[in-house]
Amino acid sequence: MGLNASQTVTINVEDGKKQGFVRQSCQLRVAAVIVNWNARRVLRPCVEALLDIPDLDLEVVVVDNASTDDSLEMLHDLRGRIRVVQTGRNLGFGTGINRGAQSSDATFVLVLNPDVVLDVDSASKMVRFLEHNPSVGLVGPKLLDDKGRPAATCGRHPHIVAEVCRKFLLHLILPWLTFGRQRPTMPKKMGWVTGACFLVRRKAMEAVGGLDERIFMYYEDVDFCLRLRAAGWEVGYLPEATGHHSGGASSQQVLEQMLIVSETSYRLMIRRHLGLFAARLLTWLTPVEMGMRTLIWQTMKLVYPACREEAQERIRAYQKIMTRTGAEVHVRSAG
Repeated sequence: MGLNASQTVTINVEDGKKQGFVRQSCQLRVAAVIVNWNARRVLRPCVEALLDIPDLDLEVVVVDNASTDDSLEMLHDLRGRIRVVQTGRNLGFGTGINRGAQSSDATFVLVLNPDVVLDVDSASKMVRFLEHNPSVGLVGPKLLDDKGRPAATCGRHPHIVAEVCRKFLLHLILPWLTFGRQRPTMPKKMGWVTGACFLVRRKAMEAVGGLDERIFMYYEDVDFCLRLRAAGWEVGYLPEATGHHSGGASSQQVLEQMLIVSETSYRLMIRRHLGLFAARLLTWLTPVEMGMRTLIWQTMKLVYPACREEAQERIRAYQKIMTRTGAEVHVRSAG
């Protein structure tokens, strides 16, 4: 039996193995997929903003990665207007998005972090943009931070020179070194857009097999966009579509672990898109980067006591990354 946007359904997913995009019988236009992990503070505003969108055939799918807070209970009164996909454990962001997309047959998949609130007409603008630009497989909106400033949420293809500069933290002085981050004021073709919010054609998503489920979190958006481009699709940025992104709703709860996960994801993405030589060079430079980051946050801890807890978590993560990377380099050198 097909599902429609007026039903609330809980789907239990057995595990995180890739299952493919198995189509259901519903014929919706847009499936808005939100991956939730203990995002109680921000989830409901995100969902309510989507439910308020007029004149768009849209269903809201909340994929819950085994949250332990009461975020789902907060949505209880919205049953009949949303669907919930329960994975049973924390499968990560990319796998969660894939599970949500697999549960629907909508023509377009709107991907959102739970801490993103889209303006009421933004989803419709992105749909029209893809309809009028058939070569574009994915488009991202302009996102504003909690102070109302446009965030640099898109950029160009990673380049080895820029990545070497980042290892020496030069991106803290020259932010555009971070994958060529930009804030375009006009619609533009890009190398990538942030995974905090984008609209993708199901056809394009299926063409590359969805987001890479080996990437638990971070850099899955850059990887996904680059794979779409390699498959012949363009990636667009539409500043006329806007939203608000508070940031860090889930990852800040487990900062140390997420920093380590981020480094692992980064290496996988670099190896795939810049090649073995770049991956090895950047691995060799990682202990330098982590040492510099440790010194910075040691200073922050002394100068700003309020950030002491965050500093300690970061320092622990940097030291673990440094130790593991050093061991890897030693093994390769010995070999």
